[in-house]
Amino acid sequence: MKNKSHIVILFLAIAILLAGCGVLYDFKPIKQFDQKEYDKMITSVMDRDFKIKHTVSEYEQFDAYRTCIQDSLWQHLTAVQPVQILYFKKDSLLSYHINCTAKGGFANLNWNTDQRFETFPPATAVPATPQMQTLSKIRDIYGINDDSEYLIVVFWTNMLPKISKSAIETVKTNLRENGAVNKAAILLVNTDKFYVTP
Repeated sequence: MKNKSHIVILFLAIAILLAGCGVLYDFKPIKQFDQKEYDKMITSVMDRDFKIKHTVSEYEQFDAYRTCIQDSLWQHLTAVQPVQILYFKKDSLLSYHINCTAKGGFANLNWNTDQRFETFPPATAVPATPQMQTLSKIRDIYGINDDSEYLIVVFWTNMLPKISKSAIETVKTNLRENGAVNKAAILLVNTDKFYVTP
């Protein structure tokens, strides 16, 4: 059952990226988690000015996140998106972005579509419903123990390295330009194992 649902999820994610979410930028098929590629990305985005933590998500962890809201549309269209940005203030979801809500440019996505990231926290791209507040379970799923005023979670994958990096850099720019560097912690969650686990 797990194998079948995993195939359906992966198919939907790729179909959405190809059809409903614009051009597929720099897509790189992955067959396994690659520690060297992971380290390369983390090294390229680390910055001493920011409080950045990073982790590799196990299949079960991302699946728990994906299914923490009992809504099929959420589970199959929104939560499975490869690149996501979530801004929390304590346990309240304030701002939520997925790769589908960023407009395509020449070679990448513009996360600042409609100037959403001009303010802090950014204007949300996906309306946060009361039901979506259960996303605060991310803290339990990934063992986050941080007392920063804001927590920003970025889900990323080496299937889409360019889009993933631009999402992370957009968050850093948003914090820097709005004088919020010391207010927030950033958690980078790599989800490659979810997409390659058979």
